Amino acid sequence: MEKKNAILCFACITIFFPGAFVFGFPGVMAAQWQHLFSVNQAAIGQLMFFVLVGSGFSMFIAGRLQEKISTHWIVFCGSFACGILMFFAGRASSMAQINLWAFLTGFFASFVYVPSLSLFQTIFPQHRGLVSGIFNMTFGGAAVFLAPVFSHLLVLKGYAFTANFAALLCLFIGTTAAWFVRQPIKDKKRQEVLPPTLSATAILKQKNFWMLWLVWAFCGAAGISMVVLCPLFGKALGYDVNQYVYILVGFNLCNGVGRLLVGKLSDIYSKQAIMMITFVFAGIAFFLLPFLDNLSGICFLSGIIGLAFGTLFTVSAPLITEVYGPENFGRIFGLVFTAYGFVAGLIGPWLSGVILDITGSDFKPVFFYLGLFFLVSSFLILNIKKNFDKHTAVSTPRG
Repeated sequence: MEKKNAILCFACITIFFPGAFVFGFPGVMAAQWQHLFSVNQAAIGQLMFFVLVGSGFSMFIAGRLQEKISTHWIVFCGSFACGILMFFAGRASSMAQINLWAFLTGFFASFVYVPSLSLFQTIFPQHRGLVSGIFNMTFGGAAVFLAPVFSHLLVLKGYAFTANFAALLCLFIGTTAAWFVRQPIKDKKRQEVLPPTLSATAILKQKNFWMLWLVWAFCGAAGISMVVLCPLFGKALGYDVNQYVYILVGFNLCNGVGRLLVGKLSDIYSKQAIMMITFVFAGIAFFLLPFLDNLSGICFLSGIIGLAFGTLFTVSAPLITEVYGPENFGRIFGLVFTAYGFVAGLIGPWLSGVILDITGSDFKPVFFYLGLFFLVSSFLILNIKKNFDKHTAVSTPRG
């Protein structure tokens, strides 16, 4: 157990930096990029779309690779690439280059995320929810620690220094830890996990799959939009960067810490019920958000949305394992993630940026439709059943 806990610790260290790059860096730098490249809010919204598209392309690939290649090699390559890409971001001379950085960072972050999460489904069979929560807490909550650091360095040292500093942290710490994210040696021979029993075609015939896919499209869109909406909303209310960064911190704090709580609860109570409850509260929070101008209240509501977003990531993993078995986790999670990668970014941050430009930065319609996404998802998640259609499964001999 001590070795398994050490593996979890190393995985958390590795995912910490891609998490900070995805959930913290764009939020802090949004206003800076608008100034440097003279772009509108729609262009900033497109940034997260490119992050998600990159993830959408690579999640299924990463899921398949972890069936054939040692976990630590995939995780190491993903961590190394994310570090190198931050140097590229620091030297970007146009928004097109920032979008390329976003796409590639999303692509390679999946190489850290999926193989690690798949590994945990096999080595922690009794605590899948808790361990998923710890890992996802680190991924989603990394920005709580590094976003204020990025903000401080941006003001004190400038944009290029901040990006280079982040790159060095990832390359020296993240890649070192990645080397230890591997199957425990003593468990390799006695591992009893079956090879995947569902083909991609069989998965696409499952009603469960499409319900979960829609939930990821809607909740993913609403949640990830907050990464760019937090600073834009705070700026529109007259707060400066050192103040409105705490709206993003509130979102990421609950996005991160909440994953530990819901992960533990999902080992005890109905996973669908936990997701439904948090989605309802997030929808209400979105409806209330445009009527507040008090920073503390805004941070509180932002935190509720962050909790629901973290629940989506954390509880989906053990839910998929519960419904389909750990042997199918990697490829099913990768396919479900295409909703987040290809749809959520389009109907979330990108569309919200377009609406803000059309309405003259009126946040009411944006927060209203994002709130509806969470409420619709609260009904969809209850349609996920534990027993999938076994007649679509592909018989595969024990390997």
